Amino acid sequence: MPILKNVHRKYQKQIQKLAPKRQAHYTRANPDPNPPAENLNLIPKILRKQERQQDFIDNSPETVHPSCVPTPVKVLFRSTPVSPCSSSTSQSTPSTPPFTTHTTTTTTVVIAVPVVPFIPVVPLIPVNMANRYAPLQLPANAGAMPQDYQTKITYFDNTSACTALQHTKKMQDYFENYEIDDDSMRMRIFVQSLTGDVKTWFRSLVANSITTPDELYQSFTTRWEKKKDPLHIPAEYDIIKRGPQESVLDYCARFNNVYNAIPQNLKPPPNLALYKFPDGFDPDMAYQLKERAPQTLADMQNVAVSVEANLIAKRNRARMERRTSFKEEPSALDQKLDAIINGMQR
Repeated sequence: MPILKNVHRKYQKQIQKLAPKRQAHYTRANPDPNPPAENLNLIPKILRKQERQQDFIDNSPETVHPSCVPTPVKVLFRSTPVSPCSSSTSQSTPSTPPFTTHTTTTTTVVIAVPVVPFIPVVPLIPVNMANRYAPLQLPANAGAMPQDYQTKITYFDNTSACTALQHTKKMQDYFENYEIDDDSMRMRIFVQSLTGDVKTWFRSLVANSITTPDELYQSFTTRWEKKKDPLHIPAEYDIIKRGPQESVLDYCARFNNVYNAIPQNLKPPPNLALYKFPDGFDPDMAYQLKERAPQTLADMQNVAVSVEANLIAKRNRARMERRTSFKEEPSALDQKLDAIINGMQR
């Protein structure tokens, strides 16, 4: 203990000598760029160690907390020991703030997350279908085509006697008979019934320009229905006949189209049309129609359809009878074999 007291007294005397210089040239609040060098041998090891620890704390990097809570203020205090007996020195020295305040400002970091807009995935139309039906505006989930529809529809290439209006009527009847109500399927089947130059014309139309079956029928008939001179129509009406492979329904539709296309001032009355209609058939068919004596043109056409159905049924029965009778009659080879067997039995 006496030794420590002596050391402390010695240290206080040295500090009293150096205090004016240290106070004038060096403070923590206003550091001098060129402070006077201190004689480290004059300071005890314990105090030098404490000063080094305090300097390390002062120069340590400040920690930034990511939270929004403000960081507590860190106050560093370093006292300059002054001897209590030196009152003149303490009074002449101006009072300076004995500490330096370091305030840490916190910055709130906001991470910007990019917002990706939700885009609904729309199923795409297959490439082959898009190229085949380019002028049609079809849904992405178009249904499958009916089975064996190719064998049940008629085809149009603008070279047969069937007109564009007749072909359209046939396709509409097909849709009604097989209960095809979907518009997209109707348009696709109608397009498949077009061949040759007609299909080439269809594929040359503007993409997505046709949205309904009626628009397709209108474009088709406007382009491919034969436009005739009104003065030539009466001449065609006079020579109109049923074609070799033309059905009664097709002939009735063609007869009505020609009759309705005659100008009003040249059109014959309905009674004359009633007597004109049977002349387009063969003599046997015309005789049966006139013998029934229908009252209107529509009734005569219905009779013609029923007569054709009866004739087709009779022809089918005759063919079946011929086949049956042909099977029942023994052939010449069978007759020879029977004769040989009978001779051997004798």
